[in-house]
Amino acid sequence: MPIVEDATRPDDIYWKNPLIPAVFQNFTSYKNQRNGAIALDIGAVRFENFKVSDNLLAGIEVELTHNVRDGHAKVDGALIIGHSDNAEEMTAMFPSRGVIGPRTEGW
Repeated sequence: MPIVEDATRPDDIYWKNPLIPAVFQNFTSYKNQRNGAIALDIGAVRFENFKVSDNLLAGIEVELTHNVRDGHAKVDGALIIGHSDNAEEMTAMFPSRGVIGPRTEGW
């Protein structure tokens, strides 16, 4: 039987492979000089039950998603606190964000 290429995805030789997510769970991070958690170029990655607080720039930052379908790269069940009563003066004055999302599709 001949091999039939998928005409809709001719450049992706792995189109039949299922996505296997990397799951990071139950992470706590606070009072960092930048972000609580940061990821650069991710595929099917899930951040589950993260607790981040009092970080200078953002609680969680994702720069890019790469070759991933919608719903496979995500934050699920996170507690993100921008500035608590226990924040340092520098952190309290800085305009931090909760989540900085990627500049690519698939988040």
